[in-house]
Amino acid sequence: MTTIVKRTTTRKELTALLKGKQRRRRKKGVDVKSFAGKLKLEGDPLEIQKRMRDGWK
Repeated sequence: MTTIVKRTTTRKELTALLKGKQRRRRKKGVDVKSFAGKLKLEGDPLEIQKRMRDGWK
């Protein structure tokens, strides 16, 4: 889309024009920061990871 800006356009009008034309991006995925520190582990995280990886063999 094209926006025509004339020399007589004020800075306020220009800001309003540009703000109205901005694309809004949706966030992809899940916000995992809300789960930080919520998981209760029963053991060493490295040992749990090794057991999980051994399950693929």
